[in-house]
Amino acid sequence: MRRHSFLISNKLLLFLLLEERSLESSILILVVLIGISIALRPGLTYSQSTLPGTNDKVPPVIAIPNDSTLEATSSNGRILTYKVVARDQVDGIVKTTCTPASGSIFPIGNTKVLCESTDKNGNKAVNSFQVKIQDSTPPDTMIVDSRVAWTGKINSTSATKSDEINIEISGKDAVGVGYYECKIDSGKWTRIQNQGTEQSLCGYSHLADGIHIFQSRAIDKYGNTDNSPAVFTWTVLSPREGLQDIMDLISGSNLTEKVKADVNRPLVESQNLLPLKTADRKIEVCYSLDSFLNTLNNLILKDSLSQSNKDLLISSTLAIKDRLMCTEEP
Repeated sequence: MRRHSFLISNKLLLFLLLEERSLESSILILVVLIGISIALRPGLTYSQSTLPGTNDKVPPVIAIPNDSTLEATSSNGRILTYKVVARDQVDGIVKTTCTPASGSIFPIGNTKVLCESTDKNGNKAVNSFQVKIQDSTPPDTMIVDSRVAWTGKINSTSATKSDEINIEISGKDAVGVGYYECKIDSGKWTRIQNQGTEQSLCGYSHLADGIHIFQSRAIDKYGNTDNSPAVFTWTVLSPREGLQDIMDLISGSNLTEKVKADVNRPLVESQNLLPLKTADRKIEVCYSLDSFLNTLNNLILKDSLSQSNKDLLISSTLAIKDRLMCTEEP
């Protein structure tokens, strides 16, 4: 029979084996006895991640992204996803909570992301990074429609007998268009309020004869300006040129040569009286243009002109009358 003795917590625990046992068996019995001894000692507890004799006071280390500056994708800012990892020397990878969370909408401006992590022993770590959402992208400007008085739709580089024009403009911007500016020829940029819509209108009247250049640009809600304005060019014909254009349309029709000459006669008379220098000349020109319109109506009744030609000739003549202010008293 053998005896084995072991020292536990500075006290000698002596136990006798009543029968022959190996040292290995005795050690196993000792471990069991130690567990019972610990369980019976009041006030002695151990955390799940701490072994007897250890004292974990080191918090986790949180790995965060670098500070970043990103472009907004909408008026609300942009959705941002990021990755944060916290690692503890005892517990390994531990849970991390960040505010705002990954996948949140970050508004335009500066946002501080605060991340926290706590290990199983209650050691807390805090780290943070900055996210800046900005709008530095200028909007795009487009010309949607362009119309002149009496004759309607006009394309860029075309000519018109009217001295009035309305040009509809539109813009696109991720954050939103704030307002538009319009400019004609060498004039100054004029602000046109957006009024909460994506389109706006620039109008001009009493334009001089000749070529005109219109430009438009959008400015977004953060002051970014379209550096490539939308451009529209057209030509305002003089009344004399407008009359000649009408006569050319008559000459190119299917009317007989005699009818063509009769129809064009009032236009030739009007052309010879231009430019207007006296009130009497104005009366004569306006009277001749009315005579031409009456002749057109007679041709229409005889089905000598197509509907499209009729509409174009009448609207063109009314545009010239408007230019000459035939509806006003001399």
